Order: sequence, then C-alpha cells, then structure tokens
Amino acid sequence: MSRLGWQIWRVIFEYATLSPIFGRRNFSAGPPFCGKSLPVRNFGKLREVSSVNRLLKISFATLLFLLSAAALGLWLGQDRLIGLFVAALNQKLAVPVRASRLEVSVLDQFPRLSVTLHDVVMNGSQPHDTTRLLRGRRLFCAFDATDLLAGRYRVRALTLTDGEVNVRRDARGEGNYHILRPDTTAPADAPFGLELEDIRLERVRVSYADAARRQFFALHTPGLRAAVDVTDSRIDVAAGGTAQTETIRLGTDDYFRAKDLRLRVSLTIDRVGQQLTIRPSEIGVGAAAYSVAGTIGYAGAPQLNLTAAARQTDAQALLALLPARFTKRLAGYRSRGAVYFDATVRGEWSGARNPAVQVRFGCREASFFHPDYRQAIDHVTLKGSFSNGARQTAASTELRLEQVRGQLAGRPFSAELRLRHFPEPTLDLRLQAEFDVARAVRFFPVAAIRAARGEARLRLELHGPLRALRRQPTARQARGALELRGVTLRLRDFRQPFTGVQASLELQGPDVAIRSFRGRLGNSDFQGRGTLGNVAGWASRSGQPLRLEASLTSRLLDFNQLLYVYQPGAAGAAAGGGAARPGSGGLHVPPDLVLAVQAQARQVRFRRLRGRALQGTLRLQNQVFSSPGLALTAAGGQLRVHGTVDARQPNLLKASTVASCRQLPLDSLFYVFEDFGQQFLTGRHLRGRLTATAESDTYFDGQLSPLTDRLEAQVQATVRQGELLNFEPMQKLSLVADRATLRHLRFAELHNSFYIQSRTVYVPQMEIRSNVRAAALLRVTGTHTFDQQLDYHVQIPLLPGLLPRAAARADGPMLRLAIQGTESNFTVRYETAAPARPAPRPGRAPVPSASPAPAAVRPPARPSWEVKKPVPKPAEPQPGDYFEF
Repeated sequence: MSRLGWQIWRVIFEYATLSPIFGRRNFSAGPPFCGKSLPVRNFGKLREVSSVNRLLKISFATLLFLLSAAALGLWLGQDRLIGLFVAALNQKLAVPVRASRLEVSVLDQFPRLSVTLHDVVMNGSQPHDTTRLLRGRRLFCAFDATDLLAGRYRVRALTLTDGEVNVRRDARGEGNYHILRPDTTAPADAPFGLELEDIRLERVRVSYADAARRQFFALHTPGLRAAVDVTDSRIDVAAGGTAQTETIRLGTDDYFRAKDLRLRVSLTIDRVGQQLTIRPSEIGVGAAAYSVAGTIGYAGAPQLNLTAAARQTDAQALLALLPARFTKRLAGYRSRGAVYFDATVRGEWSGARNPAVQVRFGCREASFFHPDYRQAIDHVTLKGSFSNGARQTAASTELRLEQVRGQLAGRPFSAELRLRHFPEPTLDLRLQAEFDVARAVRFFPVAAIRAARGEARLRLELHGPLRALRRQPTARQARGALELRGVTLRLRDFRQPFTGVQASLELQGPDVAIRSFRGRLGNSDFQGRGTLGNVAGWASRSGQPLRLEASLTSRLLDFNQLLYVYQPGAAGAAAGGGAARPGSGGLHVPPDLVLAVQAQARQVRFRRLRGRALQGTLRLQNQVFSSPGLALTAAGGQLRVHGTVDARQPNLLKASTVASCRQLPLDSLFYVFEDFGQQFLTGRHLRGRLTATAESDTYFDGQLSPLTDRLEAQVQATVRQGELLNFEPMQKLSLVADRATLRHLRFAELHNSFYIQSRTVYVPQMEIRSNVRAAALLRVTGTHTFDQQLDYHVQIPLLPGLLPRAAARADGPMLRLAIQGTESNFTVRYETAAPARPAPRPGRAPVPSASPAPAAVRPPARPSWEVKKPVPKPAEPQPGDYFEF
C-alpha cells in the first residue's frame, strides 16, 4: 500500500476514536442521581449546548468525508499525477533526470501537495561532461490544492535538500546549465506547467567553475530561499537567507574564504536581451553590509556596469575582500571608527580585455588594534584609492595611500605610499615615526624578537622599482635614518640580550652607515662605528651576505658567553646574565655573515684566562674565521696568534693556528690551561719563563672540547730561569743528591722541540743542566700519552763536575733510569742498556734524539723526519681526554 493510503487510514482511525468522545452528553464519571428529583434550571442552555455539539459533529464528519474523498481520489489518481509530472519534465527539460523513486505526499510540503523525487541526479547540458549538474537526496515539487481542484497541475515551489549543484563553463566558454527548452511557459489550458513562486536550498553546496577565466566559487546554503517568476522573455529572482562561502577564487587568489554571509538579492534575467540586472541588493559579512547594483550583459563577452559600497564596515570586513596572501599578517586586527569603501566596475570582461575598476577607501579618526596584543593605533586618518588605470591592465594599476596619520602610544607617525606597475612594482614611500619599541613590537610582532623596550625615531624614503630596491638600490632610491635610545632587545636565536643600545644609523642605498653604536651583549660591552653592507639584499633575499666593516672597542669581552651566544633554533635562551653552559649547541656562525673588524678590548675572559690589552683584526667569511694577528697580554706574558678557525660544521671545528708567547711564567701558563688535563707535572711544580712558538691543527666538538685523537702540533720552546719544585720522581734520585736539594732544582736555559700526534707527546732527547753538582747534566727523552701512560728515560753522566767539559759530553760512564707507569702509579728503575727509541709506526720514521742545543735561541726548521699524519677518523670525543688547549 502506498504512503498516501497509510495517511488516509490514519485520518479515518483518528475520527473513529474521537467520535464517541464528542457524542457523550455527560462527561462526568460519577453515578446518576438517586432519590428525589431536583428542580432543573437553565434548561435552555442545555438545549443550546446539545445543538452546538450536534452541529460540530456534522461539520467534522462532513470535513472528514471531503478530506477522505480527496485523499482517496489522490491515492487512486497518483499514478496519473506522476505520469503528468514526468511528461511535463520531459517537455520542459533538455537533459534527463534520474531518481530512485517518485511518490505523492500530503505532509512533506503541507499545506501543499508534493511530488517527491528520491536520490535525484541531473546531468549537465554538455554531452561529455562527467560532473553532475545536480545531485540531491530529495527534491520536492509542490502543488496548490486549488490548482488540483481546478484540474490544473502547476508546480509552485521546489525544495532541494542534502545535495549539491555544480555549474561549469569549459575553456571554450560553454556552460553545462542550459537545461530548459526554449519555451518554458505553459498555455493556460495545459494540464501541467511550471509557475515557480518559491525555491529552497537546504544543506546544499553550490559551486561555479569557469576554466577560461580561472574562476571558482563555492558556498554552502543551510537555509536559502528564493522566489522565481519565469516568463517567455524574463526571469525574476528574489533570494534571501544565509550562506557560508567556501571560497571565491579569481586566478590564484582566494576571496571571502570561509565567511558567513547574509544575502538579500533581487535580480532580473532578460532572456531576450541576454542581460542580468541586479537591483539594489545587500550582502552582509559580520557587522558590515555591502550594497551591490548594476547590470551584466552576457550576449557576447560579459559587459559589466556594477557599483558597490560598504556601510557599518570595519577593517576585518575590508580585509575579507582581499586575498589571503595580502592579509595573512593583518587578519587578526580589528578596528573602531568610521571606515568607508565604494567601488565601480565598468566595461568588458574577457580574455582580451578587463573592465575599469575604481575603488576608494579610507577612515577618519579610527583605531586599529589586535585583541591578543592589547595594543592599538589611535586617531588614524587616511585616504586610499585603487585603479587599474586607463589601459585596465596590471601595468597601469596603481594603489595610493595619502594623508596617513596616527598615533602609537601617544607618539605620532605619518606616511604616504604609492605602488604602481604591478608586474614590476614601483614603490614610492615616505615614512616618519617616533615610537616606543616595546609597544611597536607588541602591536606588530616580529618572529625574531622575543621582547624589546626603548625609544626609536625613524625616517625612511624609498623610490624606485621593488626589484632594484631589493637588490642594489642607489642612494637616491633608498635613504633614511634610525636613532635608538636605551633599547633592549631579546632575540629568538641569542642566549644573551642586547641592552643599553644607543645607536645612530643612516641608510645610504644598499648600505647602512653606523655613525655611532654603544651597547652590551650579556656581560660584554661594545662601542664603535662602521658600515653594514648589502642590507637591502640580505633582508629581502635568502642567501645574500651581510657585510660588517667596523672598528670596535670594549672594556670587557666575556667569551664564556660570546662563544655560545648564537644558538639558532634553541628552545629557550638563557635568561639574564651568567655563563652559558658548555655542551648546549656548540659554536654556530651565520652562513651569510661577513666580518672585517678592528678590535680593541681592555679585558678578556675565557674560563681561567684573564687577559688584557687585546688588539688585532678579525675576519669572517663563509663561516671561516681568520686573523693576520691578534695580540694579548695574559698570564704575565705576551701572546700572539694568527691562523684560521673553520666553523662550517658546528660539531666539528678545525683550528689551524700559529701561536707564540714571550716571557710567559710557566706556573701561570699551567694554571690558565688547567694543567693541560693531567696531574703528573702541574703548575705547582714549575717556575720559569717560557718563550715558545706552536704550530698546530686542532679539532673541537660541539662543546668546544678538543678531539685529541686528531690533534697535531709542533712546539719549539725555550725556558729560562727554570725551577722544578717538589716533583716526586726526583725524590727517587736521592743517591746522587740529598732530598732537600732535589725538592728545589734550578735549571739553566732549556731548548727543545716537542711533537704531538695520535694522542702522544714525543719528547726528543734534551740536556738539562741543574744546580746539583752530582747531577749537573741530565739527558731526558721519552713519551707521554693522553691516557697518562709515562715512558721517560733519564741519563746522568757520572761525576760530570770532576771531568773536563769535553769528556763529560762524550759517551762515558753514566747512570740510566727509566720512569714508567701512570701518573698515580709509576716506577723509577735502573736501566743497564741504552733506551730504545720510540717504536716507529707504519709509514713513520723513528724519532731521533736531539743534539745539544746551542746557547742562542734559534728557531730550527721543521725536521725532515716529520711524522706522517694519521688516517682521518670520525670525530668523537674520547673519555678521559687531557691536554686541553
């Protein structure tokens, strides 16, 4: 049995249930009266009630009979109604419509009767298009009851639920929406016709795509309602309701992305003249409303004559009109005050031509703020305009901002901007501002700046093509000045803040002249002047170098902080002062920074080093530091160094240096370098002054600890006024001198060369003349590994003070001792034969003994037996490494 039959039987059942109730005379549930009869009063009213009940019963029965008869007639005639409906669709539509089933319903569109199509699908008018024009769960076609009684079947309303409508135009400009046959009206005597008065879209997605113009529109309609009047020559549409835009895409730019709209649209389609007329209509976005009116002719290429204006608008509503790539950083800002906007679009819109677009906008005494930053720009006034010019092309397009004025935290600013020739944009900008740095950064955040405070004054002028301004602007194209007063900056990639910055900078084309600069970075202070080169290219394009040429002076350079201050990507910078923790990221050098700095520092700190009077030149290029010479007074002597430090790999640094020192106290040297990581011979054992030259290749890991397995060095040293104090191995030579004398040995001038390779220090044989008469001449040779394995050999000629000098130097009777073991567990034993030379490694020549050094200091040439460098190994810090430099 059909759905209509069930509805008829339900109505009959309800009537059968209600009739006995309305037929009862006495609705009381109590027993009848007994005993004496009481006088009956108001008998006329009872008769009147009885008559009314009878009349109601007759009226209800008559109405029920008529409805039942009509429903029965519809039930019996639904096949004919559906047949007429299908025949009319085939007559009016040029494309087929498919549905899973059709049925007639009384309740779906009550009080109207409806023919309901389930799972309806309609193809487009293009034969090869696979995209469905319409798809929906249900489509209701509603009829008036009066039309049915008159024998005329007129579709008055259409309702589509849970579906989508896809309108398309291909690359040739042909659409898929030509679904109506040329004659869509019906004669007055036709049994079936379309006279639409209402169209509803409930939960429907509507999209439009134009391949030729690269346009795409998509919106969702939770409740959109339209009234349509269709005649032979025109179609009138009045629509209203809410919609949610998915996007409106023109080219590659998206407009109105994910916006809630309120629509009140009235338009007329002239089918003969092929023109769309938009009567004054309104589109609401948030609190703002835009009025639209005009005409669109579509006989050939679209001819536009449209006007648009905004009322009660704000910054957010205006930004919604622009592509996201232009407004991404401004999307969160809000405004208060009078903001206005109006526009006109006139002319042909085709692949060959664009319409003329004129836009005027501005504000008066407005405020702009961001709700998250709690900072506002007040008293803003500006006038703006946009036009695509006389030729209606991107080359003639121009954007102007004039008379821009406002205040940020009570500090005034003003600006003018002109941007033209959009394919190769040309910019004219004038800007003057005084601002509080903290408030400015809070209003317009910069990702690289975590916090800032201080005062600044800016003057900037830019004139010329953007390409030239980004690459190499001239002094006439880019000029300006920036003054900083008491500025503090905490940057994202720096562990220490810049504090107390006082600077005067001047923009001169691509460069910035630093007229004066003073400030602190952590514990270190700087003062100087110089030039920043290629600022424009570095700021606008990645990979461009930033060159700094400067002359700096400092009272203190704290390398405990400076070597670790730049840590790109570090999650948390060290707050405040204090030394950075070693092992927190290594030495990172920006790859695009080029330095040439003349530096002078009164004091220098690094670990135990306390230096003064640092001066020299430091260069940096391609992440490689170099210096022709740095001089420093430290540890009671003079130090000089030149060489390079390759920092291209933060976790593997290579330092190739030549260092020299003059008259450097040995005890201070061992203290500064923390006894080179060993406890066998420490600073408390040594006195004397060292003059030496060291040539070395040293590798460091990310914690700036040396990789001793890769260390190679040659040291040429001279020690004057040498003393050896309380050195335990010397106490075991008590057979040649008393212990008191051995506790304080004094030496004549010593000369020797030391070699470091493969974690081993090689000591060629050297002669030591001491104050002990019985051991006035000592010959020492051996090795000392970084694992503290000792292998020293000492030769003491017998009675050197009683023999002639020549005889004492010749091979003669001597005492041979060997010192072997570790620092904490070593032995001194007698040797009966000459000590073996250090065992040669594969590819290495044996280490020869050194001949007695001459009295004068002569830097010897590098020996011909120079050790072969070992095969490179992976850089890994070894546990228990010592001899740190």
